[in-house]
Amino acid sequence: FGGPFVALLLKIIFMGGDKFYLYVWAFTFVFSVIMMTLVPVVIMPLFNKYEKLPDGPLKDSIYELAGKLSFPLTKLFVMDGSKRSSHSNAFMFGFMKNKRIVLFDTLMTQVSNDEILAILGHELGHWKMGHTVTNFVVTQVYTGFMFYFFSLCYNSHELYRAFGFDDESRPIPTIIALVLFTSTIWAPVDKALSFIMTVHSRKCEFEADEFSVNLGMSSKLQSGLCKIHLENLGAMSPDSWYSTYHYSHPPLVERLSAMMKLDTAKKLS
Repeated sequence: FGGPFVALLLKIIFMGGDKFYLYVWAFTFVFSVIMMTLVPVVIMPLFNKYEKLPDGPLKDSIYELAGKLSFPLTKLFVMDGSKRSSHSNAFMFGFMKNKRIVLFDTLMTQVSNDEILAILGHELGHWKMGHTVTNFVVTQVYTGFMFYFFSLCYNSHELYRAFGFDDESRPIPTIIALVLFTSTIWAPVDKALSFIMTVHSRKCEFEADEFSVNLGMSSKLQSGLCKIHLENLGAMSPDSWYSTYHYSHPPLVERLSAMMKLDTAKKLS
């Protein structure tokens, strides 16, 4: 999809006139929604096998948890992620009243059923607190602002002359104009905004952990996260400055410490 997407994007910029950023934003919005729908339903099943989670205590517990949180769960799948790596994960997808949960088969072998429930409690916390929608909106706003500022520079001959494009009679190819903008003028802005988005993402992770803790799943979430990090060879306690800037998820040690503090506070209250 990358090639056709970029080609169509450049065509919209070239033909959109002074207000092309509005058409680009609308295009990227529609494309994002379509891909959010097609990727888990159409594309991913081409490369992975999806099977319904067998009937049993785990399935019953997941549906019970979903019902408790008013999560409109319609289907539960197990995906054969083990055929590519030992990485374990669980994710949700679907719109409105048609939600689905997918568990990696590796997750089911690495942690216990109660730990799976605690991990899903964390993921459902993201949904309950609107983190997924918020992140989508923030991404769309970011995209809109970027292309708006690009539109202000698109016809700037001073920018192109600085990089050796002196002949103003020849139009600059759109792809070159976009690359020059994103790699020079927008680059420091992108770094600053990316850091703000990373801080926000880390905050959402702590909130989702707290949500699972408030469901009474603290100990199981902590033990489950430890097992997953060990299996995935994740960094347990990286440099604090480095992780603050680069990691969208807080390091495991910080998450465990935060959950232990919540447990202590609940005992004292």
